[in-house]
Amino acid sequence: MRHLTPQQSRLMRRRARMLAAVLAVVCFGGLLARLCFLQLFDPEGYARRAADQQLRGATLPAARGEIYSADGVLLAASETCWTIRAAPRELADELVEPAARALSEILEIDYDDTLAQFSQRSSNDCLLRRRVDRQTADAVRDWCTANGAQGIQIRQDTKRVYPQGDFMGGILGFTDVDNAGLWGLELRYNDVLTGQNGQILTAKNAWGYDMPTHYQTLVEAVPGNSLTLTIDANIQHWLESAVSAAVQEHKVAQRGVGIVMDVHTGAVLAMTSQPDYDPNTPRLLIDDEVRAQVDALTGEARSEALQKAQQTQWRNKAISDLYEPGSVFKLITASAALDTGVCKPTDLFVCAGKIKVAGTTFRCANGHIHGTETFAQGLAASCNPCFIQIGARLGKENFCDYFAAFGLREATGIDLPGEIKRSEYYTADRMGLVQSFGLCHFS
Repeated sequence: MRHLTPQQSRLMRRRARMLAAVLAVVCFGGLLARLCFLQLFDPEGYARRAADQQLRGATLPAARGEIYSADGVLLAASETCWTIRAAPRELADELVEPAARALSEILEIDYDDTLAQFSQRSSNDCLLRRRVDRQTADAVRDWCTANGAQGIQIRQDTKRVYPQGDFMGGILGFTDVDNAGLWGLELRYNDVLTGQNGQILTAKNAWGYDMPTHYQTLVEAVPGNSLTLTIDANIQHWLESAVSAAVQEHKVAQRGVGIVMDVHTGAVLAMTSQPDYDPNTPRLLIDDEVRAQVDALTGEARSEALQKAQQTQWRNKAISDLYEPGSVFKLITASAALDTGVCKPTDLFVCAGKIKVAGTTFRCANGHIHGTETFAQGLAASCNPCFIQIGARLGKENFCDYFAAFGLREATGIDLPGEIKRSEYYTADRMGLVQSFGLCHFS
């Protein structure tokens, strides 16, 4: 065995200390460099990760903006309600079954489903029921307080309500369960009516439980903007009543339509398709016969029939359906004839009660025989033979040019979704012999 001299021992110890120092510099230097990198180059990223682990956020839904008529009637509003959720992991084991039984009764939900949700002990969030009223929310809170139950969350929410019921349903439209517009003005002005949600941030410990309330941070919700329409509620009521009565009297199968406009500005003062649905319950079919037909089906056939029936009752026929204007279009024909100079108010025409064009006989309305009449008298009497003769003078080229002159070849651009973009108008090159005499088929 070789013995080290004192000089060799000192040398070995010196080398060992130097090696230890080098290793320490390398290790701690690397750690120091990494720490500097994290703090200097990505401090916000790690701060966010820490906050995500320590904070629990709860959304405070913003109230949707209100909708008013021109005369100040409230048509759509947001109403406070409550959503009941649960964090099963925070619920004591001995309260799982009692809580499931009690809350299923209070919330009128299925007991077995509730028990299954509460039995998932690792779950930190499950939805029990949305949009309950204050009385129900108070009953849940009272039971939790009386039984010391933790983990049952009662969160304030909002829901859309329409105080006037089935008034203006086809215009207002409705929203979905998250208060987003799905139809009508609610859809068209969704961005305007939608507010900015707030938030409550609550600190939680390593086990996921809430820490004392002084750790909470509140960001208030900002309500949406209100909307005031050109619709006058009084005129709207009169129009809906008149159209509804006409639909019943004449047994109209496909709903009746009415529009009232300001002739000076073009503002829509009233608009309706009757019968109309209630936007508070838009998916409920209003036609008893159609509802019975849908309910008689099952499976996929029922789903398709229900969807089609709902789409039909939601459709605003005043802007979404094509319509032959009938005798009201004689004003366009008359204006074109006078403007082009092919007719004067004193020009004479003969009405024998009927007139034959290209082998087809057209009659005057209600069997009238007006005899000799002036242009003005023919317009006042809405005489079909007279206007067939006026159309013949006007000619199909002039007749079609005035379609465009009156803006009848394009959409109106009304601020409602669903306006039909095409127009079933005649073009001069498509007109046959009958059409060349004007709107003779309208009476």
